[in-house]
Amino acid sequence: MNNIVKKAAPSALVLALTSIFVNVLWGTPFPLVKVMYDEMNLQPAILGDDYNGQVLTAISLRFFLAGIITLIMAACMKQKIFAINKKQWIDVTSMGLVSTTAAYFFFNIGLVHTVTIKSSILAQASIFFSILLAHFAYKNDRLNKAKWVGLILGFVGLIVVNMTKPTANLSQLFSFNLLGDGFMLLYGLVAAIGMMQARAIGSTLPVFVMTGWNLLIGSIALFIIGIIMGGSLSLIHWTTLGTILLIFLALLSSVTFGLWYWVVQYAKIGEVSMYKFFMPISGSLLAIAIGQDLFTWPLIIGLVLVCLGIIAVNKPDILRLNKTAKSVPNKNDVK
Repeated sequence: MNNIVKKAAPSALVLALTSIFVNVLWGTPFPLVKVMYDEMNLQPAILGDDYNGQVLTAISLRFFLAGIITLIMAACMKQKIFAINKKQWIDVTSMGLVSTTAAYFFFNIGLVHTVTIKSSILAQASIFFSILLAHFAYKNDRLNKAKWVGLILGFVGLIVVNMTKPTANLSQLFSFNLLGDGFMLLYGLVAAIGMMQARAIGSTLPVFVMTGWNLLIGSIALFIIGIIMGGSLSLIHWTTLGTILLIFLALLSSVTFGLWYWVVQYAKIGEVSMYKFFMPISGSLLAIAIGQDLFTWPLIIGLVLVCLGIIAVNKPDILRLNKTAKSVPNKNDVK
Protein backbone atom coordinates (compact mmCIF):
# COMPACT_ATOMS: atom_id res chain seq x y z
CA MET A 1 0.00 0.00 0.00
CA ASN A 2 1.26 3.44 -0.84
CA ASN A 3 2.31 5.61 2.06
CA ILE A 4 0.19 8.67 2.68
CA VAL A 5 1.91 11.84 1.48
CA LYS A 6 1.58 14.44 4.20
CA LYS A 7 0.38 17.90 3.19
CA ALA A 8 1.87 21.02 4.71
CA ALA A 9 1.21 21.04 8.43
CA PRO A 10 -1.76 23.15 9.60
CA SER A 11 -0.98 26.33 11.50
CA ALA A 12 -0.58 26.34 15.26
CA LEU A 13 -3.88 28.22 15.56
CA VAL A 14 -5.78 25.62 13.53
CA LEU A 15 -4.33 22.76 15.58
CA ALA A 16 -5.10 24.56 18.85
CA LEU A 17 -8.69 25.43 17.93
CA THR A 18 -9.35 21.93 16.63
CA SER A 19 -7.94 20.39 19.80
CA ILE A 20 -10.09 22.63 22.00
CA PHE A 21 -13.19 21.90 19.92
CA VAL A 22 -12.62 18.14 20.08
CA ASN A 23 -12.02 18.01 23.81
CA VAL A 24 -14.99 20.22 24.68
CA LEU A 25 -17.17 17.81 22.68
CA TRP A 26 -15.41 14.82 24.28
CA GLY A 27 -16.49 15.97 27.73
CA THR A 28 -20.19 15.71 26.93
CA PRO A 29 -20.53 11.87 26.80
CA PHE A 30 -19.76 11.49 30.51
CA PRO A 31 -23.17 12.72 31.75
CA LEU A 32 -25.12 11.94 28.55
CA VAL A 33 -24.19 8.23 28.55
CA LYS A 34 -25.76 7.87 31.99
CA VAL A 35 -28.95 9.53 30.73
CA MET A 36 -29.00 7.13 27.77
CA TYR A 37 -28.59 4.17 30.14
CA ASP A 38 -31.58 5.37 32.16
CA GLU A 39 -33.67 5.72 29.00
CA MET A 40 -32.70 2.21 27.91
CA ASN A 41 -33.66 0.90 31.35
CA LEU A 42 -30.15 -0.30 32.09
CA GLN A 43 -30.44 -0.49 35.87
CA PRO A 44 -28.42 -2.78 38.20
CA ALA A 45 -31.55 -3.50 40.25
CA ILE A 46 -33.31 -4.85 37.14
CA LEU A 47 -30.47 -6.63 35.35
CA GLY A 48 -28.56 -7.96 38.33
CA ASP A 49 -25.39 -9.87 37.40
CA ASP A 50 -26.03 -9.21 33.69
CA TYR A 51 -25.83 -5.42 34.15
CA ASN A 52 -22.23 -4.89 32.99
CA GLY A 53 -22.72 -7.13 29.97
CA GLN A 54 -25.86 -5.26 28.99
CA VAL A 55 -24.04 -1.93 29.27
CA LEU A 56 -21.29 -3.14 26.91
CA THR A 57 -23.84 -4.56 24.47
CA ALA A 58 -25.76 -1.29 24.34
CA ILE A 59 -22.72 1.00 24.08
CA SER A 60 -21.15 -1.12 21.34
CA LEU A 61 -24.03 0.00 19.12
CA ARG A 62 -22.80 3.59 19.52
CA PHE A 63 -19.33 2.78 18.22
CA PHE A 64 -20.67 0.52 15.46
CA LEU A 65 -22.80 3.41 14.18
CA ALA A 66 -19.83 5.76 14.63
CA GLY A 67 -17.65 3.48 12.51
CA ILE A 68 -20.24 3.35 9.73
CA ILE A 69 -20.68 7.14 9.82
CA THR A 70 -16.91 7.71 9.74
CA LEU A 71 -16.42 5.41 6.75
CA ILE A 72 -19.26 7.17 4.92
CA MET A 73 -17.55 10.49 5.67
CA ALA A 74 -14.26 9.08 4.34
CA ALA A 75 -15.99 7.88 1.15
CA CYS A 76 -17.56 11.33 0.70
CA MET A 77 -14.03 12.77 0.92
CA LYS A 78 -13.12 10.40 -1.93
CA GLN A 79 -10.93 8.22 0.26
CA LYS A 80 -10.75 4.55 -0.73
CA ILE A 81 -12.10 2.82 2.35
CA PHE A 82 -11.33 -0.71 1.12
CA ALA A 83 -7.87 0.00 -0.32
CA ILE A 84 -6.05 -1.55 2.62
CA ASN A 85 -3.30 -4.14 2.46
CA LYS A 86 -2.79 -7.11 4.79
CA LYS A 87 -0.42 -5.34 7.19
CA GLN A 88 -2.74 -2.35 7.47
CA TRP A 89 -5.70 -4.65 8.23
CA ILE A 90 -3.65 -6.18 11.04
CA ASP A 91 -2.66 -2.73 12.32
CA VAL A 92 -6.17 -1.26 12.24
CA THR A 93 -7.62 -4.41 13.83
CA SER A 94 -5.07 -4.20 16.63
CA MET A 95 -5.90 -0.54 17.10
CA GLY A 96 -9.62 -1.33 17.20
CA LEU A 97 -9.15 -3.98 19.86
CA VAL A 98 -7.04 -1.59 21.96
CA SER A 99 -8.52 1.89 21.52
CA THR A 100 -12.16 0.84 21.13
CA THR A 101 -12.72 -2.63 22.62
CA ALA A 102 -10.34 -2.55 25.60
CA ALA A 103 -10.54 1.19 26.26
CA TYR A 104 -14.32 1.34 26.30
CA PHE A 105 -14.67 -1.94 28.14
CA PHE A 106 -12.89 -0.23 31.04
CA PHE A 107 -14.46 3.18 30.39
CA ASN A 108 -18.12 2.15 30.30
CA ILE A 109 -17.96 -0.18 33.28
CA GLY A 110 -15.97 2.42 35.21
CA LEU A 111 -18.39 5.20 34.23
CA VAL A 112 -21.44 3.53 35.76
CA HIS A 113 -19.61 2.73 39.00
CA THR A 114 -18.49 6.26 39.86
CA VAL A 115 -19.92 9.78 39.86
CA THR A 116 -19.78 11.75 36.60
CA ILE A 117 -17.39 14.53 37.63
CA LYS A 118 -15.01 12.03 39.24
CA SER A 119 -14.93 9.81 36.16
CA SER A 120 -14.37 12.75 33.81
CA ILE A 121 -11.25 13.71 35.79
CA LEU A 122 -9.90 10.21 36.39
CA ALA A 123 -10.06 9.52 32.66
CA GLN A 124 -7.43 12.23 32.17
CA ALA A 125 -4.82 9.81 33.44
CA SER A 126 -4.40 9.03 29.73
CA ILE A 127 -2.49 12.31 29.39
CA PHE A 128 0.12 11.30 31.93
CA PHE A 129 0.36 7.75 30.63
CA SER A 130 0.86 9.22 27.14
CA ILE A 131 3.76 11.34 28.34
CA LEU A 132 5.41 8.40 30.11
CA LEU A 133 5.04 6.11 27.08
CA ALA A 134 6.21 8.83 24.69
CA HIS A 135 9.44 9.14 26.69
CA PHE A 136 10.34 5.56 25.78
CA ALA A 137 8.98 5.63 22.23
CA TYR A 138 10.12 8.98 20.80
CA LYS A 139 13.55 10.57 20.96
CA ASN A 140 12.11 14.10 20.72
CA ASP A 141 9.54 13.70 23.50
CA ARG A 142 11.62 12.93 26.61
CA LEU A 143 10.61 13.46 30.21
CA ASN A 144 12.14 16.56 31.82
CA LYS A 145 11.81 18.49 35.09
CA ALA A 146 8.71 20.38 33.96
CA LYS A 147 7.00 17.14 32.93
CA TRP A 148 7.81 15.47 36.24
CA VAL A 149 6.29 18.44 38.08
CA GLY A 150 3.22 18.17 35.88
CA LEU A 151 2.91 14.43 36.44
CA ILE A 152 3.09 14.87 40.22
CA LEU A 153 0.48 17.65 40.19
CA GLY A 154 -1.78 15.58 37.97
CA PHE A 155 -1.65 12.40 39.99
CA VAL A 156 -2.10 14.33 43.25
CA GLY A 157 -5.20 15.82 41.64
CA LEU A 158 -6.47 12.33 40.79
CA ILE A 159 -5.98 11.28 44.42
CA VAL A 160 -7.79 14.35 45.72
CA VAL A 161 -10.77 13.54 43.50
CA ASN A 162 -11.20 10.34 45.52
CA MET A 163 -12.18 12.52 48.48
CA THR A 164 -15.56 13.33 46.90
CA LYS A 165 -17.59 10.63 48.64
CA PRO A 166 -19.57 11.70 51.72
CA THR A 167 -17.60 9.99 54.47
CA ALA A 168 -17.40 10.23 58.23
CA ASN A 169 -13.75 9.27 58.79
CA LEU A 170 -10.40 10.06 57.22
CA SER A 171 -9.66 6.54 55.96
CA GLN A 172 -12.76 6.56 53.76
CA LEU A 173 -11.60 9.78 52.08
CA PHE A 174 -9.01 7.69 50.21
CA SER A 175 -11.26 4.76 49.33
CA PHE A 176 -10.65 3.14 45.98
CA ASN A 177 -13.31 1.36 43.92
CA LEU A 178 -11.78 -1.06 41.38
CA LEU A 179 -14.80 -1.24 39.09
CA GLY A 180 -15.17 2.53 39.14
CA ASP A 181 -11.90 4.36 39.84
CA GLY A 182 -9.63 1.47 38.87
CA PHE A 183 -11.28 0.85 35.52
CA MET A 184 -11.23 4.56 34.66
CA LEU A 185 -7.45 4.59 35.28
CA LEU A 186 -7.04 1.48 33.12
CA TYR A 187 -9.03 3.26 30.44
CA GLY A 188 -6.51 6.10 30.60
CA LEU A 189 -3.59 3.71 30.08
CA VAL A 190 -5.20 1.87 27.17
CA ALA A 191 -6.32 5.15 25.56
CA ALA A 192 -2.71 6.39 25.67
CA ILE A 193 -1.51 3.25 23.88
CA GLY A 194 -4.27 3.69 21.30
CA MET A 195 -3.18 7.27 20.62
CA MET A 196 0.34 6.12 19.86
CA GLN A 197 -1.04 3.43 17.53
CA ALA A 198 -3.11 6.03 15.70
CA ARG A 199 -0.09 8.26 15.25
CA ALA A 200 1.87 5.46 13.61
CA ILE A 201 -0.90 3.94 11.49
CA GLY A 202 -2.11 7.35 10.32
CA SER A 203 1.17 7.88 8.48
CA THR A 204 0.26 5.16 5.96
CA LEU A 205 -3.55 5.21 5.98
CA PRO A 206 -6.06 8.09 5.60
CA VAL A 207 -7.11 9.17 9.08
CA PHE A 208 -10.86 8.82 8.61
CA VAL A 209 -10.45 5.40 6.99
CA MET A 210 -8.28 4.30 9.91
CA THR A 211 -10.76 5.75 12.42
CA GLY A 212 -13.80 4.18 10.78
CA TRP A 213 -12.42 0.64 10.68
CA ASN A 214 -10.98 1.02 14.17
CA LEU A 215 -14.41 1.89 15.55
CA LEU A 216 -16.23 -0.73 13.49
CA ILE A 217 -13.92 -3.65 14.32
CA GLY A 218 -13.56 -2.64 17.95
CA SER A 219 -17.32 -2.28 18.42
CA ILE A 220 -18.00 -5.77 17.09
CA ALA A 221 -15.54 -7.27 19.58
CA LEU A 222 -17.08 -5.15 22.35
CA PHE A 223 -20.55 -6.42 21.38
CA ILE A 224 -19.40 -10.04 21.55
CA ILE A 225 -17.89 -9.48 25.01
CA GLY A 226 -21.14 -7.89 26.15
CA ILE A 227 -23.19 -10.87 24.94
CA ILE A 228 -20.83 -13.31 26.68
CA MET A 229 -21.26 -11.32 29.90
CA GLY A 230 -25.05 -11.65 29.72
CA GLY A 231 -26.09 -8.76 27.51
CA SER A 232 -28.93 -8.96 24.98
CA LEU A 233 -30.41 -6.57 22.40
CA SER A 234 -33.89 -7.73 23.45
CA LEU A 235 -33.38 -6.23 26.92
CA ILE A 236 -32.84 -2.71 25.58
CA HIS A 237 -35.84 -0.42 26.21
CA TRP A 238 -36.04 1.92 23.23
CA THR A 239 -37.36 5.45 23.76
CA THR A 240 -37.23 8.51 21.55
CA LEU A 241 -34.74 10.28 23.81
CA GLY A 242 -32.59 7.17 24.18
CA THR A 243 -32.45 6.69 20.41
CA ILE A 244 -31.61 10.35 19.82
CA LEU A 245 -28.81 10.18 22.39
CA LEU A 246 -27.43 6.99 20.81
CA ILE A 247 -27.27 8.62 17.36
CA PHE A 248 -25.88 11.87 18.79
CA LEU A 249 -23.13 10.07 20.71
CA ALA A 250 -22.28 8.04 17.59
CA LEU A 251 -21.92 11.25 15.55
CA LEU A 252 -19.87 12.74 18.36
CA SER A 253 -17.47 9.78 18.38
CA SER A 254 -17.10 9.90 14.61
CA VAL A 255 -16.22 13.60 14.50
CA THR A 256 -14.05 13.75 17.62
CA PHE A 257 -11.96 10.65 16.97
CA GLY A 258 -11.44 11.56 13.32
CA LEU A 259 -10.34 15.11 14.11
CA TRP A 260 -8.20 14.10 17.10
CA TYR A 261 -6.29 11.48 15.15
CA TRP A 262 -5.82 14.08 12.39
CA VAL A 263 -4.27 16.52 14.90
CA VAL A 264 -1.98 13.79 16.27
CA GLN A 265 -0.47 13.35 12.80
CA TYR A 266 0.97 16.87 12.90
CA ALA A 267 1.85 17.45 16.56
CA LYS A 268 3.72 15.59 19.24
CA ILE A 269 1.51 13.82 21.76
CA GLY A 270 2.93 15.99 24.55
CA GLU A 271 1.97 19.17 22.71
CA VAL A 272 -1.70 18.47 22.05
CA SER A 273 -2.37 16.64 25.32
CA MET A 274 -2.63 20.00 27.10
CA TYR A 275 -5.97 20.66 25.47
CA LYS A 276 -7.51 17.62 27.14
CA PHE A 277 -8.00 19.68 30.28
CA PHE A 278 -11.04 21.13 28.51
CA MET A 279 -12.62 17.65 28.66
CA PRO A 280 -13.19 17.37 32.44
CA ILE A 281 -14.24 21.02 32.56
CA SER A 282 -16.95 20.61 29.91
CA GLY A 283 -18.04 17.26 31.34
CA SER A 284 -18.29 18.68 34.85
CA LEU A 285 -20.21 21.76 33.78
CA LEU A 286 -22.68 19.70 31.75
CA ALA A 287 -23.21 17.29 34.66
CA ILE A 288 -23.99 20.21 36.95
CA ALA A 289 -26.23 21.86 34.33
CA ILE A 290 -28.46 18.78 34.02
CA GLY A 291 -28.52 18.19 37.77
CA GLN A 292 -26.43 15.00 37.94
CA ASP A 293 -23.70 16.30 40.25
CA LEU A 294 -22.71 19.18 42.50
CA PHE A 295 -19.31 20.78 42.92
CA THR A 296 -17.54 20.03 46.21
CA TRP A 297 -14.27 21.45 47.45
CA PRO A 298 -12.29 18.22 46.89
CA LEU A 299 -13.63 18.09 43.33
CA ILE A 300 -12.72 21.71 42.68
CA ILE A 301 -9.21 21.25 44.12
CA GLY A 302 -8.70 18.00 42.22
CA LEU A 303 -9.89 19.55 38.96
CA VAL A 304 -7.56 22.54 39.40
CA LEU A 305 -4.56 20.32 40.17
CA VAL A 306 -5.22 18.10 37.16
CA CYS A 307 -5.45 21.14 34.88
CA LEU A 308 -2.28 22.67 36.35
CA GLY A 309 -0.46 19.38 35.88
CA ILE A 310 -1.46 19.12 32.25
CA ILE A 311 -0.42 22.72 31.55
CA ALA A 312 2.93 22.24 33.34
CA VAL A 313 3.67 19.09 31.34
CA ASN A 314 2.99 20.66 27.97
CA LYS A 315 4.16 24.26 28.33
CA PRO A 316 7.65 23.70 26.85
CA ASP A 317 6.27 21.87 23.84
CA ILE A 318 3.56 24.42 23.04
CA LEU A 319 6.27 26.96 22.25
CA ARG A 320 7.40 24.63 19.41
CA LEU A 321 3.95 23.90 18.00
CA ASN A 322 4.78 25.66 14.75
CA LYS A 323 7.38 22.94 14.08
CA THR A 324 4.94 20.05 14.32
CA ALA A 325 5.29 19.20 10.64
CA LYS A 326 8.51 17.43 11.56
CA SER A 327 6.96 15.43 14.36
CA VAL A 328 5.10 12.86 12.27
CA PRO A 329 6.37 9.50 13.54
CA ASN A 330 8.94 7.76 11.40
CA LYS A 331 12.12 5.81 11.78
CA ASN A 332 14.01 8.95 12.77
CA ASP A 333 11.97 9.85 15.86
CA VAL A 334 11.09 6.40 17.19
CA LYS A 335 13.50 5.05 19.76
